Amino acid sequence: MKIATLRARVTLWSVGVVTIALTLFAAGAAWSLRQELIENLDKDIKTEAHDFFIALKQQPVDWRDRRSVEALFDQSKRLRYIEIRNDGGHVLYRSPELEKGPAFLIPRMPKQNIAWKGRALRFGVFHQDGIVLGIGSETKEITETFAQLLLAYVVVLPMVIVAVGFGAWWIARRAVAPVEAIAAQAETISVSDLHQRLPASSSQDEIAHLTSVLNGMFDRLQRSFDQVARFTSDASHELKTPLALMRAEAESALNARNSAPDQRELCANVIKQCLQLSQIVDGLLFLSRTDNRHLALEQETVDLTSLVRELREDAEILALPLNLTLECNLPSELRVRGDRRLLSRALMNLIDNAIKYNRAGGAVVISALVHRETAVITIRSNGDGIFGEAKEKVFDRFYRGDSLSGDVATGHGLGLSIAREVARAHNGDVTLLRSDRQWTEFCMTLPIANDSDRMQRDTSTNPSVRQTCGDAMPHGSRN
Repeated sequence: MKIATLRARVTLWSVGVVTIALTLFAAGAAWSLRQELIENLDKDIKTEAHDFFIALKQQPVDWRDRRSVEALFDQSKRLRYIEIRNDGGHVLYRSPELEKGPAFLIPRMPKQNIAWKGRALRFGVFHQDGIVLGIGSETKEITETFAQLLLAYVVVLPMVIVAVGFGAWWIARRAVAPVEAIAAQAETISVSDLHQRLPASSSQDEIAHLTSVLNGMFDRLQRSFDQVARFTSDASHELKTPLALMRAEAESALNARNSAPDQRELCANVIKQCLQLSQIVDGLLFLSRTDNRHLALEQETVDLTSLVRELREDAEILALPLNLTLECNLPSELRVRGDRRLLSRALMNLIDNAIKYNRAGGAVVISALVHRETAVITIRSNGDGIFGEAKEKVFDRFYRGDSLSGDVATGHGLGLSIAREVARAHNGDVTLLRSDRQWTEFCMTLPIANDSDRMQRDTSTNPSVRQTCGDAMPHGSRN
């Protein structure tokens, strides 16, 4: 499973590293403690043997008298496993704990671990003055201490790991917080406000360097965008005059009395191409002005209901070749503040798009309503729908979808881009609400006029349209 956030990855890596380190430390500490305890036990055995041989030299011993032998040892110590032999291997003395067991002494092994009757014993073997002494002690206490230490590690280690996890999460969050702030600020920078910059940090760390790099990138982007916008605007403006002259010359040649039929046809085609180029140039000039926020709006109160009814007459003419049915569900009045000419252009582009990508005998439904102080106009049409990558490209400039016949539809691919820019210039938007095999539905939203309290808030008679527009969110759109 892929960890999504940097905080989570840092936390998991920190917990993993600390867990491995603590585990190795616990294993090393436990092993070191066990070795130290065994060494201490060996020292006790060696000291007891040394004392025994000193006492043996100082006083005679009757090996047949157990009490005489035991007097040589310090009875207060825990060493209770004792066996004494002579060089011939004859047993001179065995402590009561060993009397019923086999002999333990193994020559040439000064230290050894022995399992005897289910007990683990640590034995030391010593040779001096013809006497072989074996002294041992149980390692039960060492084993218990070792087990207690491991149990303590098992209990404490998870709590330490949890504490480390919370600490790593807190540190990672503090470390990532500046990056998240930079990302949040960068998300607010769009084409419309490339002049914004990230706030510079007072520190000289990596975050400050990242901020500086991003601000430098935004500077380059702004210069590039301004250069492209100026070029588009200048080129569009400069092309208008030559196109107008070409069109005038072609029209003059077309109207000449002595023109041959083939020349007249050629002039008609030139005029047609000039008209198309003029439309493209006008669209590019319009979009370049919107990019530079130089679009001048003539603010007035516009009745969208009246405007749509005026556009319907032109739409019916465009719908005749496909025998389309036009239906309008409009309130008696729907007022917004804006530029009537631009709003008319945007709505006509949407209607023309609905007709162009429709099927023969289909329908175009134009509906309008008021929802939360917003005028909502939806334009529905029959068609094959918009799917896949087309949903992400429909508002791209010069993008044209395929018609129902499979050919690329006529047009310049600027209609929906212009409609959206007009809506956004009026603090609204154009979005694609729905697209399937039955209906394709675009929606234009605009703030209603301040005097909207006097407006009759009639809504569409189609409840599905009312619900869809009321909950409309942007998805993408079509050119």
